[in-house]
Amino acid sequence: MHYDLGIPVRKVPEVLRLTTGLSVSQSALTRDALRVTRAGHVLQQGYQQLRDDVQQQPSVHQDDTGWRVHGQSAWLQVFKTPQSVVYQIRTRHTHAQLQELVPATYQGTLCCDRFSTYDHGSLADVKQQKCLHHVIGSCKQALNVQLQQAGRGRAYPRKLLVDFQAALGLHQRFHLGYCTLSEYQRLGRELTAQIETRLDQSCRSKENLRLQKGLVKHHQRGNLLRFLADPLIEPTNNAAERALRPAVIARKVSQCSKTTAGSEAFAIFKSLTQTARLRGLDPFQILLDHRINQNTR
Repeated sequence: MHYDLGIPVRKVPEVLRLTTGLSVSQSALTRDALRVTRAGHVLQQGYQQLRDDVQQQPSVHQDDTGWRVHGQSAWLQVFKTPQSVVYQIRTRHTHAQLQELVPATYQGTLCCDRFSTYDHGSLADVKQQKCLHHVIGSCKQALNVQLQQAGRGRAYPRKLLVDFQAALGLHQRFHLGYCTLSEYQRLGRELTAQIETRLDQSCRSKENLRLQKGLVKHHQRGNLLRFLADPLIEPTNNAAERALRPAVIARKVSQCSKTTAGSEAFAIFKSLTQTARLRGLDPFQILLDHRINQNTR
């Protein structure tokens, strides 16, 4: 009820009393949650299996949001794959925490935003796809700045904006069945060549130069338009952002975590229940089966 549906722990005893007649205290529930997520317990083993499986997936979407542990700033990270949703809470947000699940040897595609963590040298060999919505947002920002100034500088971000929106639309049309794979790849090559021409242009405006420099850096590494060569790669990081929503709701209800052990319990329960829902399974039955297996052992 607490970890999956978001009911505050202090209200769970009353819900249980009204629905089942069971009498249990809030502290008993909390102690049990900490007990069943300790190292060696079957829930922790299931969580570790989810973490290990991330490296075997063809793609992983990653994003972060703020969290607090005992009042101190922390990060809640999500790793969304086609088969699982994995959360972890860490006090730092660097490449080291990312590589706990996405190592330098990862063979799939990492879909992410343009935060500097993903540009660390240790991740140079990891294929990435930068979120196109963030790129489009940067183009709009540059265009808005140019609209307030005299000159023709606004044409540059406007043209890039049209190109990136066309690339996003092409990917959507393919998955809706409006074009074949060969058509998609042909149009993708044309759009790639057109965007490359834009990125090679000389710019005078400081805002346009800033925009161009950021895009060129990612394009040279092949991380800007990778989806135009392979339509199975998602051009946006929406999957990770959607996976963060249940945790953000829980953050508002629970006021984050009071202890490190509590943050670990939250990550384990949330990962198991969200993965169960992703696979079309009953999260309550999954947790019950784990408890039965542990008791049998």
